[in-house]
Amino acid sequence: LFGRVHYEGYAGPGWMWQSTGGSEAFEPKFSLTPLAYGTLKGTFYSLLFALPLGILGAVYTSQFMHPALQRLVKPAVEIMAGLPSVVVGFLAGLWLAPHVARHLPGLVVMGLLLPALVLLAAWVWHSLPARFRDPRLMGWEGVLLLPVLAGGMWLSLRLGTALEAALFAGDFRLWLYEYRGVTYDVRNSIVVGIAMGFAVIPIIFGISEDALAGVPRDLIAGSLALGATPWRTVVGVVVPTALPGIISAVVIGIGRAVGETMIVLMATGNTAVMNLSAFTGFRALSANIAVEMPEAPVGGTLYRVLFASALLLFAFTFTLNTAGELVRLRMQRR
Repeated sequence: LFGRVHYEGYAGPGWMWQSTGGSEAFEPKFSLTPLAYGTLKGTFYSLLFALPLGILGAVYTSQFMHPALQRLVKPAVEIMAGLPSVVVGFLAGLWLAPHVARHLPGLVVMGLLLPALVLLAAWVWHSLPARFRDPRLMGWEGVLLLPVLAGGMWLSLRLGTALEAALFAGDFRLWLYEYRGVTYDVRNSIVVGIAMGFAVIPIIFGISEDALAGVPRDLIAGSLALGATPWRTVVGVVVPTALPGIISAVVIGIGRAVGETMIVLMATGNTAVMNLSAFTGFRALSANIAVEMPEAPVGGTLYRVLFASALLLFAFTFTLNTAGELVRLRMQRR
């Protein structure tokens, strides 16, 4: 189930999953290694997208955002958590994947340009004379940044199209295959990371925000009274105090990503390949169980292997939750 096997007709041993074939001479291949690899790969890319947005968004919302705006943002994020995963997976597979393939250079530019524009806007805001900075706007900076972000997205897509025409002969995917030998699958790890990150962000955001908002106000007031700025107070007092809750949020988010089924099933090519490339898909343990179980003869080898893969998935989540709980208790004692 986990080692390399040299099957008939193949050049050498390898990890393969192929449960059915077109002839009676077909030899089933039941390696769980590519499925476990795909599960970890999907979790990695989803957390790469969800962790920064979820945790930093919770810090800003709980410590810097205006209370009136908080009352709008928190319910909106909680509504995100209520979206069925099948809807997210459907949109990711049929709408998001073609758009990512069409505008991939623009998305790369966007990942670099948007943070730079946010920092530039913050520098311009703090460089303005005090008479131009209305104190009533404190806590509404996120709203003021919306035009900057919208303009940055539009500019990124334009620059991405120009760069694709100038550097990649007008087709980045074709250039990637011809000059780098890398295949670009329309439904790939990037699409899964964005879609599954969208499903994980509300969990990480909600629990982290509750932990940050629960920090005693006298600790914050004491730090400010000693001369610390609000940002140094957040970094040095609020976040360390709320760290056990933030770690719990991350662990629960990882558990959601590991066990996600419908988004992975609909937004990837669902092929059991072991490839580090972000431009290829994968097959996860949960999606494999959903696909194979209806066709597995009861009591047969495939049926039993699928139960073994479910046990492996349980072991993943149990180990992650146990490790996260131990770290959380240690941080709490500190």
